[in-house]
Amino acid sequence: MSTRKEFAGSRLKIERAKHHINDLHTQIGGIAVSSLYTLRIDTNAQTGNDVLRVEFSQFLPPLEDFALIIGDALHNLESAMDYAVNEVVFRRLGSHDDYTKFPFRSTRENLIAAINGALVYKASKAVSDFIVNVAQPYEGGNDPLWAFNDMNNVDKHRLLIPVLHIKLISRIRLQNDRGDVHISSQAMHPGRRLFRRELNGRNYKITDNGTPSILILFAKGSTREGEAVLPTLRQFTEIVSGLVEGIERVFFAEERETVDDSPRISQKA
Repeated sequence: MSTRKEFAGSRLKIERAKHHINDLHTQIGGIAVSSLYTLRIDTNAQTGNDVLRVEFSQFLPPLEDFALIIGDALHNLESAMDYAVNEVVFRRLGSHDDYTKFPFRSTRENLIAAINGALVYKASKAVSDFIVNVAQPYEGGNDPLWAFNDMNNVDKHRLLIPVLHIKLISRIRLQNDRGDVHISSQAMHPGRRLFRRELNGRNYKITDNGTPSILILFAKGSTREGEAVLPTLRQFTEIVSGLVEGIERVFFAEERETVDDSPRISQKA
């Protein structure tokens, strides 16, 4: 972690968000996957062949705790952006302001109007220009950033409870009474609880239940419905980190230009 004092609060908040995301990754890895599904061998009465039957449990692990971690990560990233704007105001105007936030508005015009009347514009024209023209925190401007803001706002009113989906069960191992071995990978489809695959022959036994590949997805109705939670949170973290670094960069560049353009004291006696 950087030891620089400038914009340190924003960086600490981003690091805390990363901590929550890593915690979520660990907890996802700790899910008892063996309890998520059962395998069974049935027989197709018409063909006489065995059928591999995959059935998912009706009682999936509760994911409310995951929702709390998601919310913590989102709120820390929001705070990182608010801290950055507040540091700009403090460094230029000499006081903190409890109402200064990183601005989100529905349109570009509304964003410009909000910034023109805000302390951040008085503190730094360069940062204000960066927010409007680079960050573009309005609908139709920066879509991933707008999605982040929408999900963060939703979480302030209700939990973003994700859903669990098994994408694939790989290396299911079967063996019949002749010693023939069959290794199968079964792709899953969201919403179905029962899958069947006909085998070639009879008298198979399951010798390995396979390894499931699970995904934790944002639930129906969310801005990122059906998208994997961890990659989405990491994308949001990269976006916020880039914006904080951008604000810091243009702020200090503007400060250097101000110093360079300041009147020089004559060295003549």
